[in-house]
Amino acid sequence: MIRAAARLALAFWAVACLAGALWGLAQNPLAAPFVDRSLTEARAVLTWATAREATPDWLLPRLSAAIAADDPDEVALLRDIGRDHAIPIPPDLAAEAEALIARHESLQAQAGACLQCMADISTCPSLTLVAVCALPFELSPAGDVAALGRQGANLVTGQDFDGIEAGLAAVGLAATLVAIPSLGTSVPVKIGASVLRVARKARALSPGMTGALRLAARGSGRIERLTAFASDATRIAAQTSPAEALRVLRLADSPAELSRLARLADAAGPDTRKALAVLGKARSLRMLHRLSDLAVMTAGFLLSIAAQTGTLIGAILKLMLRRALRRPPPRHLPPGLRTRPGPG
Repeated sequence: MIRAAARLALAFWAVACLAGALWGLAQNPLAAPFVDRSLTEARAVLTWATAREATPDWLLPRLSAAIAADDPDEVALLRDIGRDHAIPIPPDLAAEAEALIARHESLQAQAGACLQCMADISTCPSLTLVAVCALPFELSPAGDVAALGRQGANLVTGQDFDGIEAGLAAVGLAATLVAIPSLGTSVPVKIGASVLRVARKARALSPGMTGALRLAARGSGRIERLTAFASDATRIAAQTSPAEALRVLRLADSPAELSRLARLADAAGPDTRKALAVLGKARSLRMLHRLSDLAVMTAGFLLSIAAQTGTLIGAILKLMLRRALRRPPPRHLPPGLRTRPGPG
C-alpha cells in the first residue's frame, strides 16, 4: 500500500509538472524573460553589489593610477567611494590625493582655467571646470539666447550651421518662456536641454549620441525628439546634479542607453556615478532587470521534468542490469564451460 501510494504521488507530481511546463510555454515566457525591478529593489541590489565590490584591492590601484594621470575628477570620486565604504587608504596615498585635488582647486588655477572655459568650452581641461565656469551661464536663458545668436549669425554669414545647438537652445528657451504659465513644470526640460548642449560642446557625448542628436535635429518634429532626449538628461541631473549629469551622459552610446541611464539615476540617486565607477556600465544596467516570475516558474517545471526523466531512466537501467546478472548461462555452451555447483 505504501509503495502504491508513493508511486501514485510521484505520477501525480510528474503530470502536474508537465501540465505546468506546457502552460508556461504556451504563455511564451521567453518572449520577454526579463522585467524591470522596482526602484526600491534596484536600489537595494545596487547598494549590495557596490559594497561587495568596493574593497581595498579594487580601490587602491585605481586611486594610484588616477593620481599618476593627474585626474582630479577621478581622484575625488575614488576618495569619496573609499569614505563611503570605510576603506583604509595609506596615509601617503591619501596625502597625495588631497594635495592633487587642492592644487587643481586653487584660486589661481581655477581663475585661469575658468577664463579658458568661458571663452571656448571645447578647450576646457575638465568637466569639473565646465560645470563650475560654463554651466551656470548656459543654464540661464542668456545661454540659450547666445547659442541661438551664434547659429543665426552662422546661417546669415554662410558658415557652418549647428542644428543640434540651435535645436537644444530653442527647446531650452521655449521651456523658459512657458515656465510661468505652467507654474515652473517646464523648467526641468530646460535644464536637460542645456546640459546636453554643454556636454556636446565639451565633447562629452559619445559618437552614437552625437549622431542621434544630429538625426533628431533634422526635419519636422525635431523639437519633440530633442525634448525627449532632454527629458532623460533632466532625470539624471535631478537625481545627481547638472555637473554629475555631464559625466554620466558621456557613457550613453545611444538614446535607448540614455533612457536606461536615466532609470539607473532614478534608482541610485546621488550614488549613480559611484555605482557606475565600481560596477561598470553594463553590470549596473543589468541590475535594473530580473527574470520574470513566469520564466522562473517555467524553468523550474522543466528542470523538475528533466530530473524525473533522468531518475526514471536510471531506474530502468538498474532493473535491466539486475535481470542481466540473474540470467542463467545459455544452454548451448559446452558442459565444461558451464558453472558447476560447489561441493556439498
